[in-house]
This record gives sequence, structure tokens and C-alpha cells, in this order.
Amino acid sequence: MGKGSREDYLLRILRITEEEGIAKTNDIAALMNVSAASVTEMLRVLAGDDLIEYRKYRGVSLTAKGLAQAKRIRDKHQIAERFLMDVLDKEQGEAHEEACKMEHILSDESAKSMCRIIGAAEMSGCEVCGTECIKNASGIRLNRMSTGMAGRISHLKCDDAEKIRKLVAIGFVPGRSISLVNRTTNNGPIIFRMGESNIALDQDLASLVFVHVDQ
Repeated sequence: MGKGSREDYLLRILRITEEEGIAKTNDIAALMNVSAASVTEMLRVLAGDDLIEYRKYRGVSLTAKGLAQAKRIRDKHQIAERFLMDVLDKEQGEAHEEACKMEHILSDESAKSMCRIIGAAEMSGCEVCGTECIKNASGIRLNRMSTGMAGRISHLKCDDAEKIRKLVAIGFVPGRSISLVNRTTNNGPIIFRMGESNIALDQDLASLVFVHVDQ
């Protein structure tokens, strides 16, 4: 049985136990669209890996290890789905289907990078980022940097998908080196240097980019 199948079971068990407290074999079978016998076989495997507590006729619950793994997969799905919608402009249905596949193969580092691009600051208790989540990320807003300051882009923070797409298209992605070259006026565009190019960015967009400034 593949990794994806095992993780799908953990996700379904998480969903049921969050609503009902205990997951019954028949409930899991209905959600997975498989036979009760297939569910029982998988439950034995998951129990052997200490991912669930399983007692025949009494139902199933996730162990601490299984709960953490299930939440991590769910968080990766949510990050991938929002990335596909906000950055790649996919429709919700298509993004969901693709995220269902990506959640099983997406590395923690890639998920963190996506999270920092989409500015997913509202994911309370995210198992992917943990204490490194964007909601705890530090940095100075780009529009508050002084001329001559330099650093690396930490993350973007915005609920407007169109603005996120615009920043990414220009090249404002986490990890890139950037320096402030000049300010035109107090409220006018700010000139930044990234790579070999100078880029003018208005104050509104600049305020959505956070930078770890070089010491």
C-alpha cells in the first residue's frame, strides 16, 4: 500500500474524529469509498506503525504521532491549494484536485517557501512551519527601509491574490537579495536593486514585502 493511500486514511480519520471523537470502520469506508474489509486491513497497518489506536468494534483514534502527521498533510494541502489559486490563478476545483496529489509529495521546505509567498499568516497551529511560520516571521517592511539598506526577502503578507501575483511576477520572492537605491518622494515610488536590475515599486506594494536586513 502506497504512502498516499496511508495518508489518505489518516486524513479521513482526522476529519471524522474532529467531528465525532471516534472513527468507526464503516464511516471510514464510506468516506474512502472502499470495503470495510479494506479499511480493517489498513487500520492494522497504521496501528502497527503507532499512528492510530484501534480496537475492534470500538473504533479508531489517532495517536499523538498520527495526529501530527495527519495535520501536517492537511496543512500542506491547504498551502498548495492556496498557492495554486493565488499565485497560479487556478480555479478552486482544479486547485483542490491538484493539491490532493501535491500534499503527499510536497517537502516541508517547499511548503514553507509557498507559505512565505502567499502570506498565509492565519494558519493557526500549522504542523509544517511550526515556530517558523510566517505569523512569527520577523523582518522590516520594504517601504520602511532606508536608502542603502540591504537584505533578503523574508516573506510576503497580503490577502489580495492579484497583488501577490504581481509581486511574484516582478521577482519579489522569498530568499532574493534586495537593496534600496533611492526614494523619489515621501509618497512616490521606491527604487530597489535586485540582481542586475533596478525596480521601481509603489509604496502600497512595497509595504507587503518583508526583508531580513543585513547587519
